[in-house]
Amino acid sequence: MRFLKLTFFLLISTFSFAQSGSVSGTVTDKETNEPVSFCNVVLMNTMDSIINGTISDIEGKFQINGISNGNYYLSIQSITHKEFKTENFSISPTSTKKDFGKLNLESTSIQTEEVTIEVERAAVKIEPAKKTFDVKSTGADAGGTAVDVLNNLPSVEVDENGTISLRGNSNIRVLIDGKPAGFNADDITTVINQLPANSIETIEVITVPSAKYDPEGIGGIINIVMKKEKKKGYRGNANVSYSTIDKINSRFSISLNKKKWSVNTSYSYADGTYWNRRTSDGFFALPDSFVVFNNYKDGLRRRPNHNGNLNIGYKVNKVTNISLEGAIRQTTFITTDSTEFFWNYNDVAYDANSRAAKRDGNRTSGTGQFNLTSNFKNGNKITFLSRAEAVQNPRNGYFTEPFVTQKETRNFEAETFVNQLDLTFPIKKAKDDTINGSFFTLETGAKTANRAFKEEFSFFEFNPSLATYEEQLEFTNNLDYGEGVYAGYGLMNFGNKGIKYSLGLRGEYSQIKSQTKEGNFNKNLLNFFPSASIVKNFSETRSLTVSYSKRIKRPRGNQLNPIPSYSDPFTLRIGNADLVPEKSHMSEISFLNIGKKAVFNSTIFHQFRDDRLGRLSYTDSLGVSTIQWINFNFHQTLGLELYYNYKFSKWFKANGSFTLYNTWVDGENFREGFTAVYLGHDSKLNLQFKVSKNTNITWTGDFNSRRLAVVGVVFPRGGSDISLKHKVLKNKGALTLRYTDIFRTRMFRIDVDTDGWLREVRYRWESQLLWVGFNYNFGQSGYKGKKKFKRVSPNDRSF
Repeated sequence: MRFLKLTFFLLISTFSFAQSGSVSGTVTDKETNEPVSFCNVVLMNTMDSIINGTISDIEGKFQINGISNGNYYLSIQSITHKEFKTENFSISPTSTKKDFGKLNLESTSIQTEEVTIEVERAAVKIEPAKKTFDVKSTGADAGGTAVDVLNNLPSVEVDENGTISLRGNSNIRVLIDGKPAGFNADDITTVINQLPANSIETIEVITVPSAKYDPEGIGGIINIVMKKEKKKGYRGNANVSYSTIDKINSRFSISLNKKKWSVNTSYSYADGTYWNRRTSDGFFALPDSFVVFNNYKDGLRRRPNHNGNLNIGYKVNKVTNISLEGAIRQTTFITTDSTEFFWNYNDVAYDANSRAAKRDGNRTSGTGQFNLTSNFKNGNKITFLSRAEAVQNPRNGYFTEPFVTQKETRNFEAETFVNQLDLTFPIKKAKDDTINGSFFTLETGAKTANRAFKEEFSFFEFNPSLATYEEQLEFTNNLDYGEGVYAGYGLMNFGNKGIKYSLGLRGEYSQIKSQTKEGNFNKNLLNFFPSASIVKNFSETRSLTVSYSKRIKRPRGNQLNPIPSYSDPFTLRIGNADLVPEKSHMSEISFLNIGKKAVFNSTIFHQFRDDRLGRLSYTDSLGVSTIQWINFNFHQTLGLELYYNYKFSKWFKANGSFTLYNTWVDGENFREGFTAVYLGHDSKLNLQFKVSKNTNITWTGDFNSRRLAVVGVVFPRGGSDISLKHKVLKNKGALTLRYTDIFRTRMFRIDVDTDGWLREVRYRWESQLLWVGFNYNFGQSGYKGKKKFKRVSPNDRSF
């Protein structure tokens, strides 16, 4: 009997010892409801002895496992907040888990010197159909602008005109903090050329957006996320970069955060003169004659730009925040160029001409937006925004030839009004963090967008006998364009930790009206945009994603405008008011594997573009080349994208990407034989060297292979940049050097073969530049005492 009692006691003791529990929760700021990252979470017993501990992650979440049966409490410690102690809790065989939910900390209130917190983060976080790149970790924040950062990202390219493309497609949505970067391509180009690289926190590349997103932009979405100051107090940043005689890029920002109020404002200024050169050599042969045509053009471009932004936020209560945002941009365009034309007719007759052009104008645009966000305790979320945008851009052009003087006037005016409501309802929440913890969330919303623009064009020729300019009515035209879009969507997210599903559908009704002197063009369109994705998580570091979405490209601006540009009489550019929107079906299969030192991602993608919008070039017997927008039959791309990021050591990291794709373009609806089928590839490499504690060197290189177009062949192109960043003034300041296009290889080359004309076009721009920059951070935060420390995230492989 004693043996049985002893055996029973030992079994109970062993069973009790084997039982272990866990405690979890999320640490948030009591006033802002924002997560408190990387604070100490200490497990204490009732005798005030330390048992275990951890730190909260970037989202404020924590979990302590392997807790023996007993009575405990938690002590939450952060240098930015007051210490917080929970009530006592028990771990027992019948109660093995304790979830505190949200633990709200109170901020300290004494203003003192700023505290520097450095967290090592991976260069990329990869999610379903989305990659988030940390600018600082990639080393691309050393001098330069957003253009330099974007050119460092895989599958992203910014050409010499500031046009951004993703996987070779330039029709993408460019956002800044989730809002449109500009009214149109000109605004976007101005903004990204002016935005300092070190003011950017992350860049999100969304290749297959869900039905929640506006379907405009068949190539995907790029969202530039700016650095923000959420700590109480005031902080600011001043940045200036200078290059080559007169090129300057500067920005000043300051933020003030109180208990309920926050104010963020910035002003930036950019200016500089850039040269460009173009040659166009053509040959036209008939059985009994030939014509040789040569065109040489030298140009200068200057665009001084002012950009101001203001954001005022107010916390109405614990769940609701409102904000007012405003931005104004003013750009002056000054462009001059001179062109020489030469003709050779059968080696018998020769002709020559010269043309000087000067264009100037002022573009002023403004944006105002109201935001409301409510996050309820039960997980429900409401967001609403109302945005108004307007732009005015008068331009003048003056053209001089030996016996001809001409001028043109253009006036572009546009306005947009957008209202959007988004709702999130967590129908079922996961009760635990296991594979059996299923969830179901419903998202829905509605949007209205009304857009109108007007362009007035007049062309004049100087009459010497009357000493006045006479309007050429055959070239004069006006365009009035109006568009109304009314949309609604629904998105279901459900599954568990092992497998997650997302299904969505968006419906849009569009009313389009355009009017020119050639006639009226009215369209009423109803489109549906489905989306779907499946994520299979094999483990916390390995997953497989399958995604699909339908997108649309609506013709805009110069694509619709039938008014030709006469600044170069031998290269006319003209729009087409009868264009129809292009529809795109995008799908991809993506595999992700995260190791201790490496991140690997491989993606197979496919895109089918119906009624593909494209530019068609054709040349007449006099050598006049007309570039016109039309709808091709279709465009199809099948490709493989590989991305690899590896941390060799503390002083050396590298990441690279390689994209292989096969493309089919069919333009035979316009002319027989206008097709292109080709295999191409793009590659990028980024190397980062940490020379010392305060000094980093980054080298980047890229290469794009030969491509085919329906009108000719685009030659391979590529280049490389190098940058250096050195921290000074106790890490508050940084000196930067950036040398772009080291070997002066960046240029555009195309051979065009249309209508019997063979034309070689070569274009080069001022790409080799040395930028010298300085960045300085200043301010105060609501911290107690003078403390400075460095915190490294427990998981440096993800944000």
